Amino acid sequence: MDLWNFVEENDVERTKSLISREQIREIEAVIGVPFGVELTRYVISYGYLACGAVEFYGINSKQMLDSDMVRQSLYLHKYFPHTAKYVALENQGDGDYFIVGSDDSVFEYISENDNLKDVKMKLSEYILKRLEGVI
Repeated sequence: MDLWNFVEENDVERTKSLISREQIREIEAVIGVPFGVELTRYVISYGYLACGAVEFYGINSKQMLDSDMVRQSLYLHKYFPHTAKYVALENQGDGDYFIVGSDDSVFEYISENDNLKDVKMKLSEYILKRLEGVI
């Protein structure tokens, strides 16, 4: 099963205040990172996703630049320069972030030791794995 079918078939929270492709281009300019195909589809289709204790950052039309994905990306870029080419996706606590590159590859970034690790998954595969773990 892929992420898109999984979300439709399960009780996964998302926003009703979606943004457009044009608005994504504005956000990319502010963050300084182009969104990949999967990240663009994720934000346009869902805004954000959450289920149980798992919540992924997102963007909604009411908050736009104040959305958690934008704020957290800018925070990471400011304080942790190694993250400047990535978009924040998830904070698992204690400075353990999951971030996404422009090619939709997911990385784990541990701020405590400034360590960036490729998790060897694309965005949709990573989100699906995390959601399957709570349903």
